[in-house]
Amino acid sequence: MQMTIKAVLWDLDGTIADSAALHYQAWQGIMGRYAIHYTHQMFVDSFGRNNAEILTEHFDAADAATIQWVSHEKEADFRALLTPGALEPLPGVLDWLACFRQQGLPQVIGSSGPMANIAAMVHALDIGDYFLALVTGTHLPKGKPDPTLFLRCAAVAGVEPADCLVIEDSIHGIEAAQRAGMRSVAVGALANSDGLRTLLAVENAASCLALPSLAQVDALSFLL
Repeated sequence: MQMTIKAVLWDLDGTIADSAALHYQAWQGIMGRYAIHYTHQMFVDSFGRNNAEILTEHFDAADAATIQWVSHEKEADFRALLTPGALEPLPGVLDWLACFRQQGLPQVIGSSGPMANIAAMVHALDIGDYFLALVTGTHLPKGKPDPTLFLRCAAVAGVEPADCLVIEDSIHGIEAAQRAGMRSVAVGALANSDGLRTLLAVENAASCLALPSLAQVDALSFLL
């Protein structure tokens, strides 16, 4: 899968750090506050999508202002859980960040979360100096798997989509990369999933390297 890469686009939640437990706790809290039944499987199925899309499915006939207010509540709850030591970079992440920086490649975070969350997590993880920019998809009409967020990241980096590498842990994110015409690395449990195999089975799918963990730093030799 060796390729010419001119920019690296990172997902944040679940890719750089495992924030899933904190997000699930925040979602449970907000849904319970509004007496909405919310299971862990619902959380897993929607991970990587933006809040407006998720909330619209659970709040019948709610107007946009209500959806926005509830979304802000949920994210404030999440940030309140970001206490010192609550997050650590996942194994291998710092090695990958340092390698790409050594190669002079611009790195951009493209996350569906609000900018306040992105900034808070990057600060908590002490990784801000690795990135050219942080880009949020919160205000976009559609979240991942729509490719707009990653296309914006490419524009910020000043690089054509085909020259970008996306690192993602969600099926929605890998599909967004595919639809943007970008190559990708699928990490975590997604790497060995049937969903990923089905997504990549289509004709002319962009290259995707499946890695259970970024601790497999030797995989960088296939990319650079």
